[in-house]
Amino acid sequence: MSETVAAEMINFARVLDELRDPVAVCDATGQLIYVNRLARAFLGIAQGAALPGLNLTQRETFSQMRLQPSEDGREEYFLGGVSLQGCERETVSVSLAPMGDGNYRVLFEPETDERLAPIIDQIDALVAICDGRRQVRLANAALTRVLGLAPGEDPECDLLDIFAPEDRPRLRVAASRALAGTMPEPVFTRLVGSDLPDGGEQVQVRIRPISPEEGSRHRPMRGLVVVVQPSQSSLEELKRRFARAEELMSLGQLAAGVAHELKNPLTSILNYADYLLRKYRGQLFDPRDGERLQHIIEGVERIDRFVRDLLNLAGTEGATLEEVELHGCIRTAVGLCEVPLEQHQVEVRYELAEAPLALLGHAGGLQQIFVNLITNAARAMEGPGGRIDICTRVDGDEAVIEVRDNACGMAPSVLDRAFEPFFTTSTNGKGSGLGLSLVGRIVEQHGGSVSAESEEGSGTTFTVRLPVLPTE
Repeated sequence: MSETVAAEMINFARVLDELRDPVAVCDATGQLIYVNRLARAFLGIAQGAALPGLNLTQRETFSQMRLQPSEDGREEYFLGGVSLQGCERETVSVSLAPMGDGNYRVLFEPETDERLAPIIDQIDALVAICDGRRQVRLANAALTRVLGLAPGEDPECDLLDIFAPEDRPRLRVAASRALAGTMPEPVFTRLVGSDLPDGGEQVQVRIRPISPEEGSRHRPMRGLVVVVQPSQSSLEELKRRFARAEELMSLGQLAAGVAHELKNPLTSILNYADYLLRKYRGQLFDPRDGERLQHIIEGVERIDRFVRDLLNLAGTEGATLEEVELHGCIRTAVGLCEVPLEQHQVEVRYELAEAPLALLGHAGGLQQIFVNLITNAARAMEGPGGRIDICTRVDGDEAVIEVRDNACGMAPSVLDRAFEPFFTTSTNGKGSGLGLSLVGRIVEQHGGSVSAESEEGSGTTFTVRLPVLPTE
């Protein structure tokens, strides 16, 4: 090699090292001849180590690349997922341009996943990046959580697989249109196996093609961006729930104030009425006056129970959590409901899990859940032959309790409002409308959930889910 050629190569190397991009030179087989400083760092090549090859040993590989004229009119080839030999980085995206001497200038880029991951992880919506075959290459943190995957774990599946089977044909068409460069209409569907309530509320799926600007400043990309958001109906439902939560918060504060103001006078009335009844029974009063005093006592006791329910609903009475055996708690609650069960001639049947189920909670509060559900079911019976089935089972880390009755059931309009405070269908003055609200409140305090299913004439099923303690 002449001194002139050697000097030119040294100058060429210096120029490449000054570039702000990872650049290299390779021959027609893909063997790297020279890499600049940034390319060496990008590829993880140790100083003094042998240069790797691009695994382009067959000339036909170049024909598989996409030809794209560069800004200065020269030919450039673009290819993603190029495997490497002998360095830390497994695959890269490359841009190759002929240099006129049989060699190629190589510009390295990170794979799409590496560039986009930190960006889409900041998005609250559920986002997936797919390749041209609809394979999910990357899922953001929000989608990963909903699908129950570990942090950083990608679904590695066809895009269609994460949505409801009945909607996959429409999603397939939308993906095909997006890959063809059009903007398909949103598809409304459900996520499969998601952590959303009821196995996945309806979501809106928007599928868009990845344009060259979205992929790289050097090469075009063929793929899809998929954005999953709650449907408009789900958003309206969330707004409604939020507004309702604010109403309940204000109601709770008001209820607490009213209850505290009523508690002391009620206690005085109850004590004095009881004192008069015991002191003068059968002496100075007409026999009916004793009955009237008894009515006063019963009325005050009812108001006192109502006040206690208000305080519980407002969450003003705390309790120390302890280990509670669920089945014993249920049997105690049934015993406390002996009077309404006998009055309405209701049979209680058990289908309990074989092993004891331990919960972390407040025994009194848990008993109150089942007392209210059982009492409501008993009062809904319209004649003899009433039956309440209480079933328990374990589902993952939750205890599932079902309270089923064969009473008259509820109309959809009633079922929608069943857990609202002060809502009652009772016409005999016995219902305060706080029973199910209190159930929901206590279940929520224990980290669980409660739902109801009902059909007029076929009875009602309440399902309570509560976290269960792990068995040793």
